[in-house]
Amino acid sequence: MKPNRLWAKRLLMLAAVSLTLPALSPVWAQDAKPVVIASSEDVISLDPHMLDSNNPTGSAIWSIFDSLVRRDLDGSPKPRLATSWERVDDLTWRFHLREGVKFTNGEPFNAEAVKVNFARMNTAPFNSVQQLHEQTGLKEVRVVDDYTVDLVTEKPTVNMLYWLEEAFIAAPKYITETSPDEVAKAPIGSGPYKFVEWRRGDALVLTANESYWGDAPTVKDIVFRNVPEVSSRLNELRAGTVDVVVGITPDTAEQANSDVSDVVKLEGLRKMHMGFSIKGEQPALADPRVRQALNYAVDVPTIISSVLNGSTSQLTSIVNPPNNNPDLKPFPYDPEKAKALLAEAGYADGFPVTLQWSTRFDGGKEVSEVVGAYLEQVGIKPSYEAVELGQFRAGLSKQSLKGIYFQGWAALINPSVELVILTCGHVDNSSGYCNPDYDKLVIQASQTLDDAERQKLEFAAQEIIWKDAPWLYLWRLPAFFGISKKLSYDFRADNYLEPYLITYK
Repeated sequence: MKPNRLWAKRLLMLAAVSLTLPALSPVWAQDAKPVVIASSEDVISLDPHMLDSNNPTGSAIWSIFDSLVRRDLDGSPKPRLATSWERVDDLTWRFHLREGVKFTNGEPFNAEAVKVNFARMNTAPFNSVQQLHEQTGLKEVRVVDDYTVDLVTEKPTVNMLYWLEEAFIAAPKYITETSPDEVAKAPIGSGPYKFVEWRRGDALVLTANESYWGDAPTVKDIVFRNVPEVSSRLNELRAGTVDVVVGITPDTAEQANSDVSDVVKLEGLRKMHMGFSIKGEQPALADPRVRQALNYAVDVPTIISSVLNGSTSQLTSIVNPPNNNPDLKPFPYDPEKAKALLAEAGYADGFPVTLQWSTRFDGGKEVSEVVGAYLEQVGIKPSYEAVELGQFRAGLSKQSLKGIYFQGWAALINPSVELVILTCGHVDNSSGYCNPDYDKLVIQASQTLDDAERQKLEFAAQEIIWKDAPWLYLWRLPAFFGISKKLSYDFRADNYLEPYLITYK
């Protein structure tokens, strides 16, 4: 892809005027260039109720739309379209809504807008992605008055605020009267930016919402660009034709350091693994002894040291610190134990298996080949296959990938939500794993309001899933970003970007 020459040189921006309601029109420097964000893939959809990935799709939706509650850097909830909330009783949450907010087409935000949006989320095809109702047991959205709404659940839930953080509110009349295809490519929200143009496969252009209820963003124009190759993203960063780069690999991270740019490293939250397709083409993967054996067969610390330059740490649970069960330990590298378990399961001579990856996470080919080399040492006969991203996503959602696949999941700090993705039939349970004993603990924990009791249930669930090993456990994804020296921004460990918080130095 050729860089756009209009963005080849950067000019400093004059100070933006940030005002809360009642707001004057914000003033931006007329000669300020767009801030360009380069990612490895294109935006998938701009329908706020079809959000299924963090960046760039999630970052764009976070920019165009608002939710009642927003997830802060540490995972804690903070007010957004709701200014405050409280429990009325164990089954009822009351939210007090922000007044004076309008969508970019002029429609007002109020309790009825919340009700319309939540009803849409609970209908097909949106309920195949949106999990607000399923995961909270939400059964009624009750309008108390124009700026007060009650959310009533079937049972107590500790996860209401988390799922509200991903329940975005769009202009109600627009989404009711407009086809989903049109909503997905021409969104109407109330967020800090509004939609300008989407050139599929190339770039999404946003501009600041001059009627935004909150502080005006410092940067007026944002462009999300699709630049698949990490080397191309880094070259453009150093050339000054892009300003922020997402998805840098550990071996290329230092290339982001230049006269005009810096590298930023975070201890990531996304749990990288080789998923086992339990319903795939290799029946052996349905046996937990086989899955344990493959975990013993791979020397994960050596891969972290040699392939990832020691930039991260090995997984110790499917739940991120500080909520992980401290009694759990990583599977040690023990090829002899791996062989013994394979023999016990009836696979002393090994079996063939396909290792798959996509462009969703950089380094998939290299990691898969290294893991495959270890598996060969215990008799496994690997073959390798790169899968087009759309096909790979479909395989994940249909639990139809062939054998073992490179994937990352749950970049967050919320044990109940991290555990739920591996319950039977969950939309994000790409491995097809199912254990009713595990499900019972996870569901009970999500409905237990006592913190100490809930932690006991979560620790017990972590122990079950760790031993059942639906994944070949790898590491937390190290998060590397590149950024222009002219900009300042606190990157998030969950890989979402919030462009309205970018400032000029």
